[in-house]
Amino acid sequence: MDSNLPHHSSSDTILAQELARRLTSDAKNAGIRSEEISEEVGSIFSTMLEALGNRDPVPD
Repeated sequence: MDSNLPHHSSSDTILAQELARRLTSDAKNAGIRSEEISEEVGSIFSTMLEALGNRDPVPD
């Protein structure tokens, strides 16, 4: 997941939706149902949005 996130904090809901879509697609390809992920983390979208907001800035 880390390689798909920007190097700065963000509250970009469009990016969070895209990351959630990618995660769901990748999980499906690996034989993991989205319901299984939701049981573990709750809302996939909320988890992606939280991950985007918790980025440490990369020093220049």
